[in-house]
Amino acid sequence: MDQTVNDIYFFYAILLVAVGTYLIRAIPFILYARKGKKSKSHAKINLFFRLMGPSMIAALLVTSIGAPNSEEYLQILNYLIGFSAVGLSYWLWKNPGICVIAGVICFSLSQLFFI
Repeated sequence: MDQTVNDIYFFYAILLVAVGTYLIRAIPFILYARKGKKSKSHAKINLFFRLMGPSMIAALLVTSIGAPNSEEYLQILNYLIGFSAVGLSYWLWKNPGICVIAGVICFSLSQLFFI
């Protein structure tokens, strides 16, 4: 019975982390969309909300990468492949959703070959 209670708390913790992570990424985009509809005259505020979402995502990415050890240089190659896929897909389609999918797929495939 004690293990079942711990499993339930574990799943609650995962659910809370997932919701918190989603909100950190989604709220800036939602606020920007609402501000863009309401006020067209405040250019600096609109720019702030437009840049806040990608900045938060970039900050989370940079803090999750960390400094590589001498044994992790192949992992840097995986990151570069993923970033290249994001850049190329943005250049081709200008769609953030496609960029994320392309980056994740290319990063995951590169891990099969460069681990």
